[in-house]
Amino acid sequence: MELEELKDDSRELGHINERQEKRVHFYETRAHVLTIGYILFQGIILISVSLQSSSNRCKRWWVIFTISLLSSLIFFMAFVDAIRKFYETQYHLDANYIELQIINKHMLEAKHGHSIRIGESSSPPSSSNEQKPFHDDCLEPDAFGLFKRKVYITVTLLVLIVFSAVTLYACRSFLCNGGSEV
Repeated sequence: MELEELKDDSRELGHINERQEKRVHFYETRAHVLTIGYILFQGIILISVSLQSSSNRCKRWWVIFTISLLSSLIFFMAFVDAIRKFYETQYHLDANYIELQIINKHMLEAKHGHSIRIGESSSPPSSSNEQKPFHDDCLEPDAFGLFKRKVYITVTLLVLIVFSAVTLYACRSFLCNGGSEV
């Protein structure tokens, strides 16, 4: 590839990465807002149930339970969608950064007229055996970073599921036991 073509590709990929970063931030913020909104909504349900003073409230515990459970399901559908889109967008952004590294490597090669490995300085190698072959196709986003992201998402989902279960149990307990066993 010609140096000017590589510079154009680098600029274009830079603009794409800026848009991808905005999308990543949008989906991450959306997931945070959904989580905070869900916790507040469940808190309001829990507070309203705990403040009820009717003696027959245990007969209709399932109404509050159903409202809370349905809101949990709706939340989780929206939350999982936001998290899935965040994960996919972040993955593609990581891949774009790798592609940008490759383009920059090719630009250095075109400028200096010799092969360069990513992370290597632009000075020519002193002998031909120092230079290991480099394949542009073999680069993928950091496996450990992907694993950390998956663990974070999984732990967050599990904590929110436990929070939902505790909230549902507390609602039933407040309604049927007057809150004495919570």
